[in-house]
Amino acid sequence: MKQAGATAEELAKAKKILLSHHLGALTTMRGQASDTGSNWFLTRNLNFSRDYLDAVQKVTLDDIRRVAANYLTNNNLTVVSLNPKGSLVAKAEATKPVSAGEIQKFELSNGLRILVREDPRLPLVAMGAVFRSGLLAETAQTNGITRLMAKVLLKGTKTRTAEQIANQIEAVGGSIASDAGNNSFTVSLDVTKPDVKLGIELLSDVLLNATMPEKAIAREKEIQIAAIQQEEEQLTTVARNILRQALFTQHPYALRTNGSVDSVQRLTQKDLLEFRDRYVVAKNGVVFVFGNVNAAEVKQLFEQALGGMKSGALALTDAHAAAPLNKTETVESRKEKSQGVIMVGYRGADLFSPDRYALELIDEASSDLGSRFFVRIREQMGLAYYVGASQMQGLVPGLFAFYLGTDPQKIEPVKTALLDEIHKLASDGLTSEELARAKKKLIGQQEIANQSNDAFGYQCALDELYGLGFDYYKRLEHDVDAVTLDEIKRVASKYFRDQPYVLATVRPPEGSAAAKQK
Repeated sequence: MKQAGATAEELAKAKKILLSHHLGALTTMRGQASDTGSNWFLTRNLNFSRDYLDAVQKVTLDDIRRVAANYLTNNNLTVVSLNPKGSLVAKAEATKPVSAGEIQKFELSNGLRILVREDPRLPLVAMGAVFRSGLLAETAQTNGITRLMAKVLLKGTKTRTAEQIANQIEAVGGSIASDAGNNSFTVSLDVTKPDVKLGIELLSDVLLNATMPEKAIAREKEIQIAAIQQEEEQLTTVARNILRQALFTQHPYALRTNGSVDSVQRLTQKDLLEFRDRYVVAKNGVVFVFGNVNAAEVKQLFEQALGGMKSGALALTDAHAAAPLNKTETVESRKEKSQGVIMVGYRGADLFSPDRYALELIDEASSDLGSRFFVRIREQMGLAYYVGASQMQGLVPGLFAFYLGTDPQKIEPVKTALLDEIHKLASDGLTSEELARAKKKLIGQQEIANQSNDAFGYQCALDELYGLGFDYYKRLEHDVDAVTLDEIKRVASKYFRDQPYVLATVRPPEGSAAAKQK
């Protein structure tokens, strides 16, 4: 770069990417507010971003060469490397490495399963509880109840106010949170080693004794409704929502995790307490404690704290798949935005399907910067701002979607290009290079995620809750490596070749300024 500089094509491409990234961040009110605030805070110039982008467009090839020569020097260079153990000669006598233990599983007398992993490497402990529920447990009338209940659980118990819960956990440098998904909800805590007992007390208290005060419910409703309304600013979220409604008609997976404004407004304290009493039961849950703990002590503490939880029964054992999609559907939403989004969705697999890993590999291969979709549609044709794939797997079959963002003027040609690439994938599968890259990425991502006790514990608890077993993660590398090109081709053909799909488009209204913008 110092010697030859950049080419005119490279510089033009870099300018376009920088411009599109910045404009993409301005598609929401949150993005515009962040941009305005940052401009003023850092430069006292509300229009700094515009001035900066103007300046970027004026950068020349000589500027690139001059700046490279000035900054890319040995005196200005720092190199950092993280090396495999044993690859470097030790400068001091090696100490015996401390490692984490295997996951241990206990079952309390009421049927509640406890997963414990002793990890003495740091004085930190991640713990949480997961229960089957989520969208699969909701109807159009109760949509949003799982998330609302999960949030209100933390807003007071029979012996602690919301403020006392927050103050107690913050006083020891910990945190507590809750969330909801398609098939479950979770309450999680992080504490340090000396405060494990407090963490278990707080977790147990919110699960068993939450009072769900009316004021807290009203406040959390406002927050959740605001989140629902904000979703309308996120074009990919709008596309996914209308796609799911068409793909899973009359099925819980057609619903939104946050619910609808009407359904959330209708929910009452009685609804939340009844929902809690039905799903927060021992046989429907799994607790994980990963970190610097003693497994026997953890088991004893939970016997005392949660041994009195009602046994209940495992929920959603009779959850049914959505009715088959009989024909290809086209759905559209009009938004006053200067961007268009296209999403093509197919029925996918469930968590137990033998096709699971083949689909995950197709997902990985279709989503990175070297994917055929990215290279052809974004790089070669210049038709898309971003392009990728995503999927949802659950207790019943979910979805697999391909998506992209584009200029509203290019909706039709980019739609044709996207469907053409999907058809090629369905007919030919992946190349050996694409498959090898996807395998490395999928396996590597899990290994990285499992370095965090929070993420590792949560995933193991979900696998146990869903019936896969807490040690399911051990199979991933073997099962992924075993996927062949022929299997990829078979699965791609099965799900994408002759199957009906939903084509969702989000674009500006006809005749609007955004629709006419060139």
